[in-house]
Amino acid sequence: MFEIDENDPIPNVDLIDINKVKHGGGSDLYMVIATPISGERQALERLLRKLETYLAFMHSDQFRSESGIPTVDNTRIVVKMHPDSHPKARELIERNRTWVENNDATLVIDTDLINL
Repeated sequence: MFEIDENDPIPNVDLIDINKVKHGGGSDLYMVIATPISGERQALERLLRKLETYLAFMHSDQFRSESGIPTVDNTRIVVKMHPDSHPKARELIERNRTWVENNDATLVIDTDLINL
């Protein structure tokens, strides 16, 4: 259902874009959406699947060996979203803030694509 599509704003929903491991434990996990994402159902489903991928990765053996145990204090999922993305995409991420926190991370939405 979610094939790699290089023409999509989220080309690979099963890939962690950037993982900045912190020296004291935890990580800043960046999801980069460099082109505007639409409000169409397929685009929103890809966005939600990508978020699921990040949450699953945080609880993987690989993450724990590199970053330790994730907590809302030491682990962030930073969604770097193109500022011209459809409002539904931002709303979808916002609606899932509690879900992310319940899975041991803080969610940040950032529309500044210059600074990573």
